[in-house]
Amino acid sequence: MREDAVGVETMNLTEFMREDLVFLNISARDKTDLFKKIVDYMAERQIIEHPRAFLDELIQREMQAPTYIGRGIAMPHTRTIFVSRPIIAFARLTPPLCFGNDAADVVELVFLMGTPKEDPDTYLRILGHLCKNLRETHFRKSLLAAQSTHKVLELLAHDNPPGPNDPPCDYHLNH
Repeated sequence: MREDAVGVETMNLTEFMREDLVFLNISARDKTDLFKKIVDYMAERQIIEHPRAFLDELIQREMQAPTYIGRGIAMPHTRTIFVSRPIIAFARLTPPLCFGNDAADVVELVFLMGTPKEDPDTYLRILGHLCKNLRETHFRKSLLAAQSTHKVLELLAHDNPPGPNDPPCDYHLNH
């Protein structure tokens, strides 16, 4: 975390990401299948401990309150004992998946997160920062158009303040 010239806290999301956790054009049967694919990949690279328990936490959290936030975006996440530091995986889905309670709740962009249970402040800052950036139409379109993992990470490395016509984030951070 750092502050910009006017003292507003900024965040470089790539501090919590890895190039090999950027999945472009991934397909899945449903959101549980997507979670499993990403968690299995994380486990193979020893990014998370106890992948089955981590996956169960993600699924359970999703059942409590779907993490579809609108505009084609979902942010499945869990605060857990199975990561030692925050980790974010990005997935661009092809084809899109239904993530919400309504068949129209279709998702193309997914940010799957695990944060240490004992660090709720970082957890909330990451969610808030993602919401702030993702409400910008240009930012979402850029993520959808990115042709490489490097481009996705480049986009996520910068703050993207919302434009005057961008709607507020619908997601409630107390989830």
